[in-house]
Amino acid sequence: MNDSDGWTLLAEPAAVATRVRRAGEVTDAVGPRKFLHAGPPLEQGELTGPMRGAVLGALVLEGEAGDLRAAEELFDSGAVSLTPCHFAGAVGAMAGIISPSVPVVEVGGPDGRTAFAPLNEGLGEALRFGSTSDRVLTRLRWMGDVLAPVLDDALTAVGGVDVVALQAEGLRRGDECHNRNVAGTAALLARLAAAIAREARDTKSAADVLDFLAGNPHTFLSFSMAAAKVTGDAAHAAGDRPGLVTAVCANGRRMALRVTGVDGWITAPAPTGRPKMFPGFTAEDACPAMGDSFMTETIGLGAFGLTAAPAISSFIGGTHEEAVELVASMRRICRGSSKRFLVPSDGFAGTPVGIDVDLVCRTGITPIVNNGFAHRERGVGQVGAGLTRLPIEPFLKARAALAPSAAPGT
Repeated sequence: MNDSDGWTLLAEPAAVATRVRRAGEVTDAVGPRKFLHAGPPLEQGELTGPMRGAVLGALVLEGEAGDLRAAEELFDSGAVSLTPCHFAGAVGAMAGIISPSVPVVEVGGPDGRTAFAPLNEGLGEALRFGSTSDRVLTRLRWMGDVLAPVLDDALTAVGGVDVVALQAEGLRRGDECHNRNVAGTAALLARLAAAIAREARDTKSAADVLDFLAGNPHTFLSFSMAAAKVTGDAAHAAGDRPGLVTAVCANGRRMALRVTGVDGWITAPAPTGRPKMFPGFTAEDACPAMGDSFMTETIGLGAFGLTAAPAISSFIGGTHEEAVELVASMRRICRGSSKRFLVPSDGFAGTPVGIDVDLVCRTGITPIVNNGFAHRERGVGQVGAGLTRLPIEPFLKARAALAPSAAPGT
C-alpha cells in the first residue's frame, strides 16, 4: 500500500479497535459543560429538538444539572460549549453528543492516527435520538461503569480487533455495516466472548455485558463508524488527488462535505430523504438528516454496499432490485471499487468507493446515504429509517473551489 495515496487508503482500508474508555480519558475536547456534537458547526439557537434533548440529557448524566429543567436553564444561559465531533477526531451517530463519561471505542488507522465513536446504546429510545428518560441515563451510566471497562480489558487481551476484516465479513453475511450490523455484531461478539468471560470482575458482569452486546444488533456500528472516520482522515491527510470526498456529516440543519484540495467544510441544507416511518408517525415527524455515520458511505459501505444486505429493504423501504440500480449509479460517481469490501451477490465485485466531486457534477448523480430518523421534538426517539439523497449544491461549491474558473453546473 502506498501510504501517500489517499485513494488507495480508501480502497484498501486498515483499522484496528484498540480500547474502550470514557470520552474524557481519550480527549481533552470534552470536559465540564464542554461536549461534542454530530455534523458541521452549530450556533446554540440552531439545535434541533433531538440534539437539544441529547445535550440536556448529557448535562444530567454528567451531574451538571439535577434534572432536565435545570439542564435547560443551564444550557440557555450559554454556559455549555459545543464542538463538532469531527474537529476532535470523533464521529457520533445521530445527535452525536459526547460528554466526558460517555464510553467510546477508539480505533487506530493506517497512518498512525486514531478516531473514536460512542458505544451504541441500542435502537429506539436512546440519547443519540434525543431521548432523556431515566432508563436511557441509567443505561449510559452502566455502560460507563461496567461495559466499557470489560470491553477495554477484552480488547487488550485479544490484542485489538481488525475492524475492516469484520466489515468485510459482514458484507459477505448480509450486512451493509451502517443500518444493518447483525453479522458484524455476531462476529465481534465471537471474537471477544471468551476474553469478556475471563476479564470481567465477576460472572454477573460478564453475563450482563454479553447479554447487552448480543441483544443490540447495532453494537458493531460504533466500531464501523470509527474505522470509517480514521480511514477518511488518513485519505484526506494524504491529499494527493483533489476532489475526493473524505467525509459526509449532518446536524439536522445542515449537511457538510470534506473534500481533498478544499479548505474547511462545504455545507448545504440538511435533506430529509425518503424515510420509512415507524407505525404511528408520518414523514412530517422526521428531523432532517443528522449524524456522522455517513462516514460509512464515504468508504464504500452503507448505501454503497446495499446489494450485500437484501434483508434491510424491509427496514428502510425499497426493494433489492432498486438497491442493485442504486449501487450501479454510485459506481458512476466513484473513482473505483474497494479492494477489501466485496459483495458475493455482485460476483464478489468491490463496493463503489472514492466519491469524486467532478463525477457528481458531470453526471448530476448525487450520493445516497442510509440513515435513521429521530423525531423533530426532543424526548421521542427514533421514528423511522430510510435512504436519503444528498443535494448537489455542496458538490458544485466544491468543484468551484477546486477550479474557480469553472462555472457551477457546466
